[in-house]
Amino acid sequence: MKLHRYEDTATFPFGHLLVRDMVPEGLEGLSIAEIEAPIGAENPPYAAASADKVYVGITGDIEFRSGQETARVRRGDVLVVRAGETYSYHNGGYEMGRLLLLQIPPEAGS
Repeated sequence: MKLHRYEDTATFPFGHLLVRDMVPEGLEGLSIAEIEAPIGAENPPYAAASADKVYVGITGDIEFRSGQETARVRRGDVLVVRAGETYSYHNGGYEMGRLLLLQIPPEAGS
């Protein structure tokens, strides 16, 4: 068993977002990150070919788009974006948005 302390993990900017990425030792294909999305922040269209992504809403109201589909992720909601799917998201709400992101390599999801 190995504990990774949240407060020991440095943040880094990613566009208008702030990301805190924790990759457990021995699970380099898996990525766990907290994303802070200030009001008005936007993540432009992107397609991650190498991993499925699972977003969990912590705070705020984040709007995700993929093609003609729209989903609003709020506290406790879980959104799955499959590898290769193009999507974007935007915080059009009235408070800081926070998401937990798990990136799962294809071999782990099969």
